Amino acid sequence: MNWNQFQKNIGMRVRIEPPACRLNDAGHILPESHEEWLIESISADTINLRNLTSNHVAELGKDHVYDYRSDPSRTKGDVKYGFLILKVQVFMQGDDIWLRPNSRPGESVAPSNLAHHQVQWTELVKVDARSGIPLNAHVASLQYRLWSDVRGIPLLLRISSNAEGTLSQELSGPSGVAKLMVVEPQTFYVSFSHPMVQHEMSVIGYEF
Repeated sequence: MNWNQFQKNIGMRVRIEPPACRLNDAGHILPESHEEWLIESISADTINLRNLTSNHVAELGKDHVYDYRSDPSRTKGDVKYGFLILKVQVFMQGDDIWLRPNSRPGESVAPSNLAHHQVQWTELVKVDARSGIPLNAHVASLQYRLWSDVRGIPLLLRISSNAEGTLSQELSGPSGVAKLMVVEPQTFYVSFSHPMVQHEMSVIGYEF
């Protein structure tokens, strides 16, 4: 990036990538928000950004900025908009703000305090699978996909053949396939590692 050319962008409003990671008082990650930052000043080695929602000020080094992109569709009159691709993750908690380097420009980084990763298993819930598992099938193959709108949520799944969970298996990751013994006809049970985990599940096969 041409730093000398970039210095002409004082007063521009930008969105940063990765977006700032906001934490509550307990250190848990809040839902992602693409907030506006004002480029307040640019020197030979630093740039100051002010968050227009929270009023936090982030002081970035010249080597923290990977690239700048314009956003002409949002530019109106004298107010210009753009994007900053960063080589650091900005964190905000209360009045505090700090930075951590990322592995690749624009890539999000989890905070060093991993308390938000704590597993909170939900109760086993019965799934009616009559639309996918025949009445006399004894084994079913289930495809799953897990995700969360909140960063840092652990993606784990328990699938059980019975309501007690004694015939269960635990799987991890955003997607996969599980092979499950069918004890109750056309039925299985599921539990997730956190209430914020969302999911999609489908029957992709069965055995008699």
